[in-house]
Amino acid sequence: MPEKRKISYMTVLPIMFILLTMIILPACAETSDIEDAPEQISMTFEEYMDQDTEDWFLTGKNEYSVLAMMVSRETSFHNDLEETDYTVTDDGVTVILKGSVGEMWASKLPKVISTYTKPDHSALCEEDFAEKDSWVEIITLPEPNAYYAMYVPLNIILTVETSWGDILHTNMPTAPHGEGDYLVCRAGEDGNPDLSDVWILNGVLFPEYYDTSRCPIEYENDAA
Repeated sequence: MPEKRKISYMTVLPIMFILLTMIILPACAETSDIEDAPEQISMTFEEYMDQDTEDWFLTGKNEYSVLAMMVSRETSFHNDLEETDYTVTDDGVTVILKGSVGEMWASKLPKVISTYTKPDHSALCEEDFAEKDSWVEIITLPEPNAYYAMYVPLNIILTVETSWGDILHTNMPTAPHGEGDYLVCRAGEDGNPDLSDVWILNGVLFPEYYDTSRCPIEYENDAA
């Protein structure tokens, strides 16, 4: 009998060791990943402006295509790059837009008509969105030197309340951001940034949507 018990212990102990190793190693790997991640600082837009007021650079919107659609029923969706939830209803004025990497957001029909054109560069009108629940390809109107942007490093999480009521955040850890996100606003009549209407653009999208030639971060498509 003692001999049989000895054989049983010798069989069980290696199995217990393997199980403990499987539990401990992933925990250590997860801890290592957390330690390697950059420590992020959260602040409001106003707090950030108090620290950095001279980092705006002049930029302009490039020409690029997006999809647009009005809906016939209440539609909810999540923008993975903005980490923002949207709910759109059949109110006759709200348009869902879909960007180059599938990101979606909402805008008002008058703004869409004034900002975009048809692919042949002819003007848009309300009738172009009459078929609801159907995507329509539209093109942005290039606007050189019409905007200002400010780079926000990856370790900074800013909270911005837009003029249209959305709450946006830079560099949320649950989404990709390239080299870091950007604050964007229009150039005011005085030639300075119009801080009454500021929004956030994800760093993955900024090089495609806006001119980066004056950006403090170097991109491959920058002019020499």
